[in-house]
Amino acid sequence: MQESFRSRSFLAVVLIAASLPACGGSDDSPSVATSSTPATESPSATPPQASAQVACSPNGSFTYSGSASQVAASNGTLAVVVVPSLPVAYQKNRNFTAPAAPASSQVQQASGAFTTLASSAAATDCLGLEHGAVSDIQGVGSDVAIGRWNAAMDTDGNTYNLAHGVHYAVGTPLALTATSGTLACTQVIADTVASTDGSASGTLGTASAALDLGTRTLNNLSMSINLANTNYTLTNTQAPLNGTSATGQLSIQSVVVGHDATQPLVALGYSATLPKAQTIGGVVVLSCK
Repeated sequence: MQESFRSRSFLAVVLIAASLPACGGSDDSPSVATSSTPATESPSATPPQASAQVACSPNGSFTYSGSASQVAASNGTLAVVVVPSLPVAYQKNRNFTAPAAPASSQVQQASGAFTTLASSAAATDCLGLEHGAVSDIQGVGSDVAIGRWNAAMDTDGNTYNLAHGVHYAVGTPLALTATSGTLACTQVIADTVASTDGSASGTLGTASAALDLGTRTLNNLSMSINLANTNYTLTNTQAPLNGTSATGQLSIQSVVVGHDATQPLVALGYSATLPKAQTIGGVVVLSCK
């Protein structure tokens, strides 16, 4: 079964909050696909943080699935994208898009998982994992790492099940130097597609786009998603780099990361309302050449 839509062809739809008690999942919540790396449990080992971030760095207990290298900072900063796949009432505007956030305000564990995320040094701009799982941990060298909090509780007090998620991508900020030309971008890593109502999870099969160096935009983005054995194609004609774009049913958040301006990576967060009014989200990293 194939369903598709273009982001400019639909009217905005009110996101539907699930009938989940206090954003928590039941014992029969569906399982999610994670990395083949066995999950391990470890107490938090947080490095010293700025005083503004202490409330977002609890001494919790976490489990990890997957692994990633430590992400390299640039001039003391990291690029951060955070997309919550939670009922609207519990998201609390935690969609972070920060091309240059303080590296000292983030916490990355030895596994490569990030358990504290922040868009600035302000206490109001951080979110921490109180306890729970970090799944889908993946990375591209020291350039970027992604993951998803699930079956967890965060420092906003939200609890969520296996099919929920707070998706993140954290990378080395990269300034583009060329002012003309186009690069072809293809997917290299992506996390599990999570649903806002916590009823199902899915996969991002392919994602592609063109990076216009003149306009500094990501053009003709196309993503193929399978959710509950149904295929969907999400498209966006043009979205700014290092910013956000919300058109129709699809919202895009992006930051440019990596170490080579001639072959940049784009860390992309997305959320979309599908034709049957189910809202989903995730993160993907594109390699542009």
